[in-house]
Amino acid sequence: MLPPSRSLTHPDQGHNGENGQRRELPADYYYRHRSVHVMPSPLDFPDVEDLSDCESSDESNYNIDHDSSITQPTKAFFLGVRRSRLITPRDIEEGMLSRQASASTLAADEPISEKDMEKQNSKPLIPEVNPLEYHGLDSSALPPKRGSRLYRYLRWNFGSVYRRVFCLAFLGNITALALLLTNSILGRNRLTYQQAGTAVTANLLAAMLVRNEHVVNALFWVFGTWTSRLPFWARKFVAKIYSYGGIHSGGAVAATFWYIAYLVLLTIDFQSAEPISITRSYTYFVSYGILFMLFSILIFAHPHVRVVMHNWFEGIHRFLGWTVVLLFWAQTMLLTADSVQTTTTTARTNFGMALLISPNFWMLVVITILVIYPWTRLRLRECEAEVLSDHCLKLNFKYRDVHYGQAIRLTDAPLKETHAFGVVPFPAAPNPTTHCAGCTCHLSTSSADLKSAPESRPAVLSHAGEKGFSVFISNAGDWTQKMIRNPPKQIYTRGTPQFGVMRIAGLFKPCIIMATGSGIAPCLSLFVQKPDHPVRIIWSAPSPLETYGRAVIDLLYKIDPAAIIIDTRKTGRPDLVKIGYRVWEGSSGKGPCEALVIISNQKVTKKVVYGLESRGVPAYGAIFDS
Repeated sequence: MLPPSRSLTHPDQGHNGENGQRRELPADYYYRHRSVHVMPSPLDFPDVEDLSDCESSDESNYNIDHDSSITQPTKAFFLGVRRSRLITPRDIEEGMLSRQASASTLAADEPISEKDMEKQNSKPLIPEVNPLEYHGLDSSALPPKRGSRLYRYLRWNFGSVYRRVFCLAFLGNITALALLLTNSILGRNRLTYQQAGTAVTANLLAAMLVRNEHVVNALFWVFGTWTSRLPFWARKFVAKIYSYGGIHSGGAVAATFWYIAYLVLLTIDFQSAEPISITRSYTYFVSYGILFMLFSILIFAHPHVRVVMHNWFEGIHRFLGWTVVLLFWAQTMLLTADSVQTTTTTARTNFGMALLISPNFWMLVVITILVIYPWTRLRLRECEAEVLSDHCLKLNFKYRDVHYGQAIRLTDAPLKETHAFGVVPFPAAPNPTTHCAGCTCHLSTSSADLKSAPESRPAVLSHAGEKGFSVFISNAGDWTQKMIRNPPKQIYTRGTPQFGVMRIAGLFKPCIIMATGSGIAPCLSLFVQKPDHPVRIIWSAPSPLETYGRAVIDLLYKIDPAAIIIDTRKTGRPDLVKIGYRVWEGSSGKGPCEALVIISNQKVTKKVVYGLESRGVPAYGAIFDS
């Protein structure tokens, strides 16, 4: 019979010395005591309907025999049977994760007495009691929020950074439009429909440009990476860079108002000349069609409509957007032809020259390139699928390296829908190890070692030192459910990996990382590429051990020995605002935590960020348009 396994990474399962004090294992302990174990039969997975924090708080107790799981040494989730190592600054941009690591691991074994086993079992891997009580956090009521309800609404709700950016873009345009119309009515400087049309195209260009993945990545490099040495107050300000979507929406809405002004001025100008030519008749038809489509896009882009009818929003935003660009080209050609026809003979120029001197023409060229470019990066990629559970799938890609905090767009039907998922890079290659201190012989996992393993043990594929990354797909809808039930061997990727809110976690030391459900996956990228970055981890998920495997739990405890991992199936949904505030309030071991970054669904993210910011804690989380 095999001896029970003892994890090298769990804070409560290390070896105890005298007086109950924890004794650290030597660096080469695992390699001097390693052995290959037979994998136990897979555990049955509970019926989990959602990996988000909005799942039912069913408290059904799934009895999991923690001792039957074959555990891993340090970072074995990523390094397979190889030894883990600290990642150097050169390495942190290379990537991490391994094949079948969550289901097949090796353990450092040592005979354990019955007394030690009882002590080990008394401290469960994932507590089944109130997390505040278990981790010694203050469970009393939180301090009151700052200011009056109206102040809080204007400061952190309606007055969010996203809305401030939106208002800056929108109100700036509306103010300019109002001033120009006033001057035109007073007879000072007449506003023409050509000038209004130029303002429309300029705003559409700004809205498209800020959505380009290379522009977004450049913004995060500048404000989310290079500013890490700035004072704390400056880093708190620039960390809101993920609210750049306010430029996109503000510019698009402003473009619609400018287009209304353009259409009014165009109608007045055309009606003053009789009769109306065929060219102007077509211009009317195209222009009013564009206005209808712009309003349709805005209606379906409203946050509430977007949530309720997401598939409709995505289809209308894409196909009507493409149609609008084509109609703008037709409108530009018609207006250019009309200007050539109506210009006096002495000042007349040819059609081609008129296009080249038109600012609308050149801005439309750039807009068209921005629309087409991501689709030129559409590729059908080979992927290696690992079903971690009936509610979670991991896909491994080997075509490029990635950075922490990035996401990639995946789809099996490119014209229908695309889905963004956080990437987890493969690890850097481990350093060679030795039998003992001072010797020069290198110890590695030989083919003979692997052949000696029982056939029932699944093969372990380590991606350490390889180029590539992994993506976690959890059951959150029809598309993700289809992927988990029928894991793909090939899938389309579109564009280049793009930075998101997780990137700004690197600005704060220490930083509290909070996640619910599969939101832990994007966080793993930070833990992989910056393992020395001081963090506190709070993770709430239904049945996290059964869904993601022991190795993920071990990794979190390695990064943060005091990590708070909550099984909502056993303890119910926790008060994440209170837990986050108490961790921030009581942080001292690694220095006072500077901020909290949360990766969750929109409802939980909004509640946590508001609840902490209104109490003076810097908090950051993805918004619906980030």
